Amino acid sequence: MSEVITEQIEVQQPEAAEDNFDATPGGQIVYTEDELIAMRQVRTTLLEEHGIEESRVGSSFLAVATINCKLRVDETVNKITKLLEIMEQLGCSGISDDFITNAKHELHPYPTVGVDKRGCSTTWIRAGSPVPKEEERHHCQACIMQYLAVHADSKTLREGVSFILDLSGREDVMTAEKVGNEQLIQSFYQAIPQRPQVILIAGTSYLLRTFVNASIYVASVFVKAKILERISFTTVEEAVDMLPEGSAPVYVGGKGGGSEQSYEDYVKERMAQLPTPDL
Repeated sequence: MSEVITEQIEVQQPEAAEDNFDATPGGQIVYTEDELIAMRQVRTTLLEEHGIEESRVGSSFLAVATINCKLRVDETVNKITKLLEIMEQLGCSGISDDFITNAKHELHPYPTVGVDKRGCSTTWIRAGSPVPKEEERHHCQACIMQYLAVHADSKTLREGVSFILDLSGREDVMTAEKVGNEQLIQSFYQAIPQRPQVILIAGTSYLLRTFVNASIYVASVFVKAKILERISFTTVEEAVDMLPEGSAPVYVGGKGGGSEQSYEDYVKERMAQLPTPDL
């Protein structure tokens, strides 16, 4: 990105597929034959060209990553290989499909949230403190758990998620003492194969937007321009309005999608819904 975005801009919302939709994302996943063929090619290439054994990449994660990369085998392999390299530096030797109880406390940045106006899953992140070095492994595991959970229905898996990052009240990120792993953690986030349809950065001041743009400029080395073009700065109120009534998290006046579950229970339940492909 050659220009810094410093103004609030109109939020480009994905159009709803229909006027009425379920309050929770749904649709059982049934992998198509084309999808399974691409997944098997990814698995074979990881082993034969990169020496990455099956035990290091969960089959459900491989399935979600392959579909997010639109069945492009080389792109999926490159994404997974890069992700594994970064995760090794953060204390993780592989990508698990399992709900890891010891890592569930690192789901704290994710409040319970409902669907977007298309009826697809929303990832709402409430920015907090840096990741302590002793929690790097758990943080990676929690992010993978959340990634699998939001993609655990057919509609979201094939149409993509909406991302909302709430930075309100976080001007301290510009002056906070660094842990030393911030760039590596950001590289980890950027390496996860995603297909966001909307990315809203909410609640930033002029100075914080300028600071965030510096990070976006760095990310442009790793992330496709098409995805970067979907980033918009907005207010928290506008982000809430982008979602159906009641979908926003409770702490901003919503109803969390009407779910009475904790986010940890939601993630565990959704992960269990992901089918394991026959590879």
